[in-house]
Amino acid sequence: MTDIEYTLVMNREQAHEALKAVELLMRLKLNQPEEISRAILDGMYGIDIGCDEYCKRRDASNTYLRLAFDYLYTRPNECRKDVEWYKLYNIFQVLRYAIHNAEHPETTGVDSYEPMQLTEEVLPECYWERVTDD
Repeated sequence: MTDIEYTLVMNREQAHEALKAVELLMRLKLNQPEEISRAILDGMYGIDIGCDEYCKRRDASNTYLRLAFDYLYTRPNECRKDVEWYKLYNIFQVLRYAIHNAEHPETTGVDSYEPMQLTEEVLPECYWERVTDD
C-alpha cells in the first residue's frame, strides 16, 4: 500500500489557530486541563472582562476542569508522554518554527529552534510564502 501525503494551505490566522489547537491537545494528553480555560478566556477577542473577572472565571473553571480530569485519568500522576504526544509535538515544533521564521526571523528564542525528530516518522514539512493583495 502506498502512503498518502496531504497538503494544507493556511493563512496567518489559521496557522496560529492550528498551532494553538495542537498545543492544547498536547497539554490535555499530559493532564493539564487548566489550558482549556486559558484558551477559552484568551480567545474572547474584543471582550475586555478585566483582570479580576478573568482570574475569577479562570479559577472557578479550573476547579471543575481538574475534577473532571481527575475522574478521566484514573492515575493522574502517572500521565506520560506517549507516541501520539510525540507525533503532536513534531507537528507543533514544525508549525512554531515556520511561523517564527515567517514573522520574526530576526529574533531568537525557543520558537527559533529547528525542529527535532522525536519519532520514527519523518518531520512534517511546512513552507510559507508572502502573498500580496494586488
